[in-house]
Amino acid sequence: MMLNNNSLALLKFSLFLVLIFLFSVHPSFASGRFTIQPIIEIGYQRDSNFNKSDTNTKTVNTYNIKPILQFSYNTDKSSATLNYGLNEIKYDDQDKNSNGNANAETFDYTAHDVKFDAKTQLTDRLLVGFDVKFNKTRDPTETDINSNETNRFKYTKTDLSPRITYGFSEKFDLDLKYSKQVTDYQDDGPGQGEDSEEDGGSVALNYYFNSKTSFDLDYKIWARDYDRNSTDYTSNQLMLNLNHQLNYFTFTAGAGYQSRDFDQNIAFDDIGRFVWKLAVSGKSTPDTTGISKTSMYFSVDSNLNNSGYGDSYHNSIRFETRFSYLLTEKINCTLGGYFQNADYETSSRNDDRYQVRIGADYYFSNYFSFGIEGGKENRHSNQRDLDFSNEYIMLNASFNYKTGSK
Repeated sequence: MMLNNNSLALLKFSLFLVLIFLFSVHPSFASGRFTIQPIIEIGYQRDSNFNKSDTNTKTVNTYNIKPILQFSYNTDKSSATLNYGLNEIKYDDQDKNSNGNANAETFDYTAHDVKFDAKTQLTDRLLVGFDVKFNKTRDPTETDINSNETNRFKYTKTDLSPRITYGFSEKFDLDLKYSKQVTDYQDDGPGQGEDSEEDGGSVALNYYFNSKTSFDLDYKIWARDYDRNSTDYTSNQLMLNLNHQLNYFTFTAGAGYQSRDFDQNIAFDDIGRFVWKLAVSGKSTPDTTGISKTSMYFSVDSNLNNSGYGDSYHNSIRFETRFSYLLTEKINCTLGGYFQNADYETSSRNDDRYQVRIGADYYFSNYFSFGIEGGKENRHSNQRDLDFSNEYIMLNASFNYKTGSK
């Protein structure tokens, strides 16, 4: 696993802060409960259009084995969790390659996923928290949820986020957060991704109207610095959000404005956009710790993508939904998908992209499950050669066992 100097320095600094946190938290941290959960996931996937291309289509099988270790520590006032997953991914061509096209095996790699989060209630009013995330992946959505890319460039992403919450009263509290993100592409030649750094902060004033309704006014600012040709920018975003719980459902709604100012003159003007979001989630047994008989999630939001390699930015309207139904005590059925429209600022390009999927999981015991899922992903663009359609089927098995100590 190769890291550039910036990524390596940030990762070392993050680990250093983790150690400081662990040795400086509330004294009760030493008398908590420690749990370990080893997990092993094994998967198989068959894609009809591995390249997600309009013309260069081929069928590829994907095999993966992913061991995961989850550590957690909890007391009355403090908690810390560490999650590390290593995913060995292998690809196998099922069709002959056209001239000049790479074999699927050349994309084989080992993915890494590290997550650490900790928090402690230092006083009755002051909560301190710290998050670290590290990913090594080929998934473009890991760096930007609103991504419309189909590439498989390998990169690492490191996130560091210290935060504090101060409670003025039972009705008001204030959240302060700093964030640092470093994205490092392994093959960062022309057309292979571009390294970047992002620094930002946020301030949120929360008002709790009652036990089921709250409001927050959230201001964020972040600056992205690209390594080569893409233009650096600074974004400011202000949103007013509402959260409300009604019986078995939780509603979230927000609206605001984002302005994005570029450091140099480019082919288009600075961007200003009205941004909004709406989400509804619910389950038939809201207090359960296991699998609910039924559950649902629906969200729709509109915002800009953050990572615009080559100054390629679009306004995204994205719908996402998930439903689940526990058919028997051991079989849980799921249905889900998304739709995203990407309207580009830099050109007349406009894409519609969607995915639908259906699956089921069979729980042999509390420790072992087997699942199957099938789906289709499609993109339609008003630009030539950008359409694609991919059908897939996926099998997976998971074993997990939790141990605990006092």
